[in-house]
Amino acid sequence: MTILTLNESAAETANSVNEFAGFASPRRWNVTESQIDQANDFLVRMSENRVTRQQVAEAFSSSDFTMAAFAAIDTRLMAAYAELPSVWRQYTDVIPVSDFRPARLLDKWSKILGLMLVPELTEYQKAGGNGFDQWWINVVKYGLVDGISFEAQINNEAIGEIQDMPGKLARAAGETESINALSNLLKVDADTNLASDLNTDFFKSGNENAPLALPMTAENIDTLIDSLMAKKSKRGRLQAAPPLQIVHPRSLTMQANRIKNLRQIEVTNGTTKNTYDNYLKVVDFVEEPMLDVINTHTKAATTWFVLPKTGQIRPASFAAFLRGYEKPDLRVRNNQGTRVGGGAISPMEGSYEIDSIDYRARHIVGHQVGDPTFTAVSYGS
Repeated sequence: MTILTLNESAAETANSVNEFAGFASPRRWNVTESQIDQANDFLVRMSENRVTRQQVAEAFSSSDFTMAAFAAIDTRLMAAYAELPSVWRQYTDVIPVSDFRPARLLDKWSKILGLMLVPELTEYQKAGGNGFDQWWINVVKYGLVDGISFEAQINNEAIGEIQDMPGKLARAAGETESINALSNLLKVDADTNLASDLNTDFFKSGNENAPLALPMTAENIDTLIDSLMAKKSKRGRLQAAPPLQIVHPRSLTMQANRIKNLRQIEVTNGTTKNTYDNYLKVVDFVEEPMLDVINTHTKAATTWFVLPKTGQIRPASFAAFLRGYEKPDLRVRNNQGTRVGGGAISPMEGSYEIDSIDYRARHIVGHQVGDPTFTAVSYGS
């Protein structure tokens, strides 16, 4: 797969800590690792109620400590984000793009199948030419602002919220990535992040992968994978099928385990029945819990997919990240104003307008379907 962008002068050196009006990134503050460690230790003692409200107020009255504390929170966010499972990466290929404009995914292929026989004193045959498929992908921006009131801070209620903030925003970023990838498989509403049905623009008769009504059983998996393995490519010849896998919601995990733990499988071919050792043990079953969360279709609990593993020649599902912005970005609102007598004010004092302590998370991702040849889906009934 060759990735071509529309703008060769795109900003490939984008820096994820560029400032935006009203918010400040902890990654730009000049604090040492020692200061961050000390601030993190203080935050831990805050969560364990081992510091007084006066000590908290005194600590956050120092601009050095405040910067170190928010840098520590940002570090926790990155650590929590890195530890989150990314199941979607098992069935979605990742590509980088340079900016927000659509980038072309170009797959060139040749119609030549070997060389042609040239009898004595005859002309060479002309090659059959080349063909290509293309898809377009672009990234978009996701984010939210989450705040803590000044009153909650005074009541010491904000201590727990500050501690929970990195994990909460990291989970939100991880969920965004999963929803982004699943938007290739499901019809996801951008306003709710919930899916009403399968992505019928991809799973359709024209792509020879229209939704089926087969329960997830050993016999149906065997039949479906066999049919995909026998598919022909646009080259008019057998295309080597990629390794395939079953992607299913958590609601089908027990059924997947039953299939994997079968001792033998009985296969009927016409009037002949043959019994084999369980050859489906080598098939990967990928549990995607986010399917249970966002798919609201009446048959969501029994819907399962057959998809290629990632890293193949013709991927079925793409996810894109903006170069330099691959990880979520955390900011704290920096509009506290200035005291009448002068001097900086900590963000923990609240905003100028409504005394809120606001955090902003941002993540930039995109998605696009690819080659449908070796894909299938079933509602389960």
